[in-house]
Amino acid sequence: MKLSVIVFRNNLRIDDNLSLQSACESSDRVLALYSLEILEGEAFGFKKCNIFREKFIKESLLNLQKNLLKFGIKLCIVNNIEKSLEKLAKEYELTIHFDEEVGTEEKDFENKLKNYSYKSFFSQTLIDIFDFDYKKSFSAFRKKAEKQNISQAINFMKKKKTVSFDSIPINIPSVQIENPNAILFKGGEDEAIKRVDYYLDFIHEYKTTRNEMSGFDNSTKFSPYLAIGCISPRRVYEKLKRKETETYESNSSYWIYFELLWRDFFHLVMKNSGNRLFLKSGLKEIDFNFKNDEKLLENFLNANTKIDIIDASIIELKTTGWLSNRNRQLVASYFVKNLGLDWRIAASFFESYLLDYNPASNYGNFAYQAHVGNDKTYRIFDPIKQSKMYNGDDYVKKWLGKDRSEAHIDYIKMAEDIKNDVFFNL
Repeated sequence: MKLSVIVFRNNLRIDDNLSLQSACESSDRVLALYSLEILEGEAFGFKKCNIFREKFIKESLLNLQKNLLKFGIKLCIVNNIEKSLEKLAKEYELTIHFDEEVGTEEKDFENKLKNYSYKSFFSQTLIDIFDFDYKKSFSAFRKKAEKQNISQAINFMKKKKTVSFDSIPINIPSVQIENPNAILFKGGEDEAIKRVDYYLDFIHEYKTTRNEMSGFDNSTKFSPYLAIGCISPRRVYEKLKRKETETYESNSSYWIYFELLWRDFFHLVMKNSGNRLFLKSGLKEIDFNFKNDEKLLENFLNANTKIDIIDASIIELKTTGWLSNRNRQLVASYFVKNLGLDWRIAASFFESYLLDYNPASNYGNFAYQAHVGNDKTYRIFDPIKQSKMYNGDDYVKKWLGKDRSEAHIDYIKMAEDIKNDVFFNL
């Protein structure tokens, strides 16, 4: 008997899902699998998937399980994809359907699926794949990207038959977040659609508020849902363009599309570079002299840098799984350009805690800050200046419980010393 098996990973939705459509078209019987091994592992001593993202993913799996059952498809949660497929292959003629992803471990996982007849799709990006020089800047990419095709989102679902298979219960971990200023998310495709539809009323304000360090509606907050595929970038784009048609086009509404292109950029850089963004030397293949200082690292990880905006950011990240884009850039720049530590450690720290982690954006942005990515100039963020520009006083009070104080640190000299010792002393 033929059986289509769709293996879900970061495409936890039924809408605009090419793998799911393929599975439904290929066989009368469809079974969906999700393997919890995806959430396991460590890097630089950090658990790869901390409790915040685990909770968000499992909420999304519950929602997907419910939505698939409406069409007669069972979603089974397993611990080991190889053993599960081996067991199914003894009873059925399998065809595996899955979305291709970027990342070394992601590719290793896909190789297990390729031991069977399979059909795979790359639908992680808004624009269709095209050739470009992955070592060049985002500006060079953008000029070509804006001319590329954007495929229409699909909405294809039919009632199917399924088969019985053992499934692990989805246990949502309990997460206690005490700070009333915390930004909270609930996982699932239904929640993703709700959030996008809600934010459409704010699209013409986005560019003026997106850099604020606090607040829920100051930015789209689409990224957690995009990261695990509760909604596709193509569906977000279609909803955005429809809203522009109903209202008007603005610089702010364009900037949401612009940010989707940034997301595409890092995905396609990682895909085309053969995962060089995971290497210490990055795309530039330069082995900078990053410091190995346990005390500096310990103070950083424990929010004891004595720089309020940095410490507040680390506390928010470690206690909620969230951090605004502006704060992420500040923390990354400080870690690399002021402390001179190995950027991969901070990238792994972020990978562990970030609710909206995806390998391309996380490692692409850190490589950018570490001067081994697509950056063309050596940029340094001044944490005090940035804090003053983007309402940092209010942010510090929310997360440190005190007014911001000026640390007696010469940031310019600190950054210059690191620049000379780490980056330009080869």
